[in-house]
Amino acid sequence: MNSQSETAYEQIKDMIFRMELLPGSHIPELGIAARLSISRTPVHDALRQLASEGLVTITQNRGAAVTSFSDREIAEIGALRLSQDILAAQLASYYGNAADFDQLVRLADACQEAAARGDVYGRIRTDVEFHLAIARASRNSRLIRQQYALYQQIHLIQISKYTDVEQSLLQIHLHHPLAQAIRAEDHEQIRALSFQHIREFFHLDSYLPKCIP
Repeated sequence: MNSQSETAYEQIKDMIFRMELLPGSHIPELGIAARLSISRTPVHDALRQLASEGLVTITQNRGAAVTSFSDREIAEIGALRLSQDILAAQLASYYGNAADFDQLVRLADACQEAAARGDVYGRIRTDVEFHLAIARASRNSRLIRQQYALYQQIHLIQISKYTDVEQSLLQIHLHHPLAQAIRAEDHEQIRALSFQHIREFFHLDSYLPKCIP
């Protein structure tokens, strides 16, 4: 993408993640072009890139809209997330160092604090960053890229499913135990906590952990 397309891409994605554009809502191409003082062509290019990442849906009649995932799609993403989360955490427990593990604790604290004060964007952003920090500690560049791509969609799903502060705190209460299990290289606990952490949110079937070697 050229510089204008890149600017439009970052602007639209920021509007989506900060909930200025909610799942299912139409994306005002002319308004964004005017806001950035650019033509519609870079905006079109940005939307195509965002569509390739699953954040935007483009249809012939409606134009571009923020992606709204069906229950089945959410469950499919959850199954993939579980597999990649377990692999990332197990690799992080082996390749990570004390600085990595300390960062996980700091991010778990920050996520909990954001959730407690009702900062929806901050809570989701730090939750995503917590799990991406696990991926980075795995030292596996391909897995890191896979997790980044997947967690962009997870960010959008979390926006669509956010309810209230209490529920938000409940969803993230296993971050600290997971960080401890990674530091302790407790792979059995990593698997159990990873499944428990996302089972209800993604409506995962109980047989799924048995499918992951």
